[in-house]
Amino acid sequence: MKSISVVTLGCKVNQYDTAAILNRLPESRYKTVPFPEKADIYVIDTCTVTHKADSEARRCISRARRSNPDGVVIVTGCYAQVSPDEIREIEGVDYVIGNSHKFSSLLKAIREGRAQEEPRLFISDIFREKKKSFETPGIERVPGRTRAFLKVQDGCNYACTFCIIPRARGRSRSLEIDEIIKRMRTLAEAGYREIVLTGVHIASYGRDIGTTFPELIRRIDEARVVGRVRLTSLDPADMDEALVEQIAASETICPQFHVALQSGDANILKRMRRRYAPERFLRMTDLIRETMPDAAIGSDIMVGFPGETDEEFANTCETAGESALTYFHVFPYSRRRETPAAAMPEQVRPDVIRERSRALRAIGVRKKKEFYSTFIGRTLPVLVESGNTGTTPNYISVRIAGGGFDTGDEVPMTITGLDGEEALAVPIRE
Repeated sequence: MKSISVVTLGCKVNQYDTAAILNRLPESRYKTVPFPEKADIYVIDTCTVTHKADSEARRCISRARRSNPDGVVIVTGCYAQVSPDEIREIEGVDYVIGNSHKFSSLLKAIREGRAQEEPRLFISDIFREKKKSFETPGIERVPGRTRAFLKVQDGCNYACTFCIIPRARGRSRSLEIDEIIKRMRTLAEAGYREIVLTGVHIASYGRDIGTTFPELIRRIDEARVVGRVRLTSLDPADMDEALVEQIAASETICPQFHVALQSGDANILKRMRRRYAPERFLRMTDLIRETMPDAAIGSDIMVGFPGETDEEFANTCETAGESALTYFHVFPYSRRRETPAAAMPEQVRPDVIRERSRALRAIGVRKKKEFYSTFIGRTLPVLVESGNTGTTPNYISVRIAGGGFDTGDEVPMTITGLDGEEALAVPIRE
């Protein structure tokens, strides 16, 4: 029996891809061991959204080689797709497999691969090929996860000036609705009570196969395969009142929205080549709050985009602080070669980016605490993720007093207070 050690870097889409790979390995022939323990085969599924992600991938390659100098090291994912020549120069790499070949060549490399004198590359230009078929297979389990991820869309047709992901993932491709429902049933039968729909640009779902994202939501709601379905990031340009009202009326879609902002300044958004202005973002988040008073509303915000002035950063802070957001993730701008933003003048100094990031994160912590505080004294259903932690439908992270529950249990609990960025909850026991 061969041992395999897998590490996944980056987003939920990558996490799903990794799970799909592991689900296809027969347990009678492969034993999974934690990374970076000694193994016969190492698979490093990489991210390349920032230069730190690239650095982390390189560190993982070095750790794998140190753990077993005779092991087979396979590097795949977005970094492998975008920078294969850079990876092939790293000592100890045997295979470099891009997203273009992830599901056609990776399993073969795992099953038949052996140490190479020179790394073997499996790469093609995934964006120029205009791939139209959705290739990712279904899964039956998500190792180490309480909630299941289900990838329903991949790729992106847009061209934000800072983003390298279209080059790494290709054009938008969608999974047929009937197949989505089928895969959801498989996950529900495996015991998962919450499914997170993932994609690179999920609001683009269906445009390539003659359907729409709202139609997908309608069909999922109609099927009622599981009690909780959670959505990932939405673009304000793709949202409208009808979509918000549809989700508000749903009995399965969780009351949580992740609405991409990136910047709260109109000029920065134009230079980013985003398809909306701050006013559009505020209109959508205000609409969510009016329609669903208890909904969590999150976002992603970038700091230090080339040319960002103190005034433009202040506009972002004002937009984030005065909006209906309940949490957000702050990302320092990372210069990605071959993107238009990388060649823009007035790149912001790293120390300025760090200071601005700290200031914006402080606003995010305050808003999260304010949101959590409004639920003190209220009882909400909590999905237990371990003996003493869990999550409500509206994405409140709670620490459970007493514990004693199994992972995957859904239990009514009363929010009693806060401890840092975590809510405290007492279960209602019969």
